Amino acid sequence: METARQSLVLTGQKFVVNSVMNGDDERCRVPSSLLGAGNFQANQQLLIRRGTTLRGLCTVDVVASTSGDFEMSSAGFLNRVRIFGDPSLTATGSTVEVANEYAAGTAPGIAEPATSLTDANTNSAGKVKEYTARATGAQVAYAVPHPFEKYTFEQAELIHNADPVRNAIWALGIDNNVSGSLSRYHITSAEISADSFPGLGSFVSNKITNAVSFHGELSCTTSEVRVGGAIEPAFRQGVAEIIREELNDPTLRVHWKSGICFDGTAPANFVNAMSIAGRGLQLEQDSTQILGNATRRDQVAAATKSVFDCLIDGADNSPTSTPSTPWSVSSGTANYATSGVCERYIAEIEVPNVPGGHTLSAGAATCVDEHTAHVDYYRWTGVGYWVRIGGGNITYVDDGTTCSAQLSTETDYTYLQPTGVGSGSSGTTRLRAVVRASDASGAAVPAFFSVQ
Repeated sequence: METARQSLVLTGQKFVVNSVMNGDDERCRVPSSLLGAGNFQANQQLLIRRGTTLRGLCTVDVVASTSGDFEMSSAGFLNRVRIFGDPSLTATGSTVEVANEYAAGTAPGIAEPATSLTDANTNSAGKVKEYTARATGAQVAYAVPHPFEKYTFEQAELIHNADPVRNAIWALGIDNNVSGSLSRYHITSAEISADSFPGLGSFVSNKITNAVSFHGELSCTTSEVRVGGAIEPAFRQGVAEIIREELNDPTLRVHWKSGICFDGTAPANFVNAMSIAGRGLQLEQDSTQILGNATRRDQVAAATKSVFDCLIDGADNSPTSTPSTPWSVSSGTANYATSGVCERYIAEIEVPNVPGGHTLSAGAATCVDEHTAHVDYYRWTGVGYWVRIGGGNITYVDDGTTCSAQLSTETDYTYLQPTGVGSGSSGTTRLRAVVRASDASGAAVPAFFSVQ
């Protein structure tokens, strides 16, 4: 409805503290006369200014204020409205402005389009900017919803600049991304409105295959990297395994299971809403141990990017279909580690379905003591994306008599052996194995994939 896009820039407003809202510090309640069609819309974001200074953001609550004025919790009022000289519970006067647009005629969009990442990062003083770039054919988007969570912006920038054709991006700039302004501008990921941020809206209305959001935090004391989102748990485990491998530091805890801080699984979480089938990936990172360390934050970004690079790149083997099984293929050499964007061996095959399904195996082509491998098994859905169906870490052990592949049994990182793959009396199933096999020094060695 056109009336739902009505522009409202109101000056000389009054904010009061509503103690009932305490604990909901990002939301604001507006007078009933200003809530609804043709006015401020519930669950969209507003700009709060004091004169020409951007003071904060808030999300319009579904409940109207009871006082007839704008209302916030005590913490929300203190952080997002109050300036020196205001009473402790009230702010009013000509300097108080509330707006649902960044410029005349843009409502409900509060985010101004940026011309580049640099523009968003350094030219957003007193405003909200968003940089949106999506080349034709891009299959993954990297998102920064909270740029004041220092260095998350740089992680997405690193990935996007590496290949702007392959890697789409949505990144915010808020008041030049000043660190420490979280309490003023943070909007919970599940409440970020695609109407208030049109760049985000372009992904929500035309979903991308995969989406990743970068976050920083200090409140999760049980993990340094938390891999969440609504993508299937097996996928989150695979990402966590590769991040752990890249960090190569057992003191840094990487978790992927639900229940350990910031799951990010809600369908309304913007990163899920912008990706096909709601399969977003959310990364929460310790602001000191990970983001505060340039090497580590780049490692997390590179590891995450590598997972999707290995889904976007074509297979290393040919042909990629077979009329019957068993079937097997080997890389022959370790050149797969240097020949493409994906530094792992990609073996892909479409196999006929059989009663009971197939057994999959992959790893190092030759069993040698102290060699290792990491395997990701994927199944093509037929509707535009791969789902991870298993895999994990393998260690090869030679006791002098036999050499065997030891599948990881580590808690939360147990090797997932796919079962019932390609079960049926007709049709076919397309499979992909992504393998990195290494010797004791970490150098790549030949890898294989077989289907029985």
